[in-house]
Amino acid sequence: MDETEVYNYYILFPNHHEGLHLHKELKKAGVKCSISPTPRAASSFCGISLLVTEEYLQAAKEVIDNCGVKTEGIARIRRKHK
Repeated sequence: MDETEVYNYYILFPNHHEGLHLHKELKKAGVKCSISPTPRAASSFCGISLLVTEEYLQAAKEVIDNCGVKTEGIARIRRKHK
């Protein structure tokens, strides 16, 4: 049985202030996201990241471009299946 791989996208930050600011901006824009611990495979910068699904990724990028929040990039990590 061929399963399609599903990915989570973690928006990474230099500090938690930037992460909390973007979280607020994404919520205002109607972009679903959640505050998440930063996976070790993604970064060692800041302990928090924002988790978004592929469905909301483009909208999140647009908010980032328009609000001036500093990020360290977006990490794509394959979701583990149970």
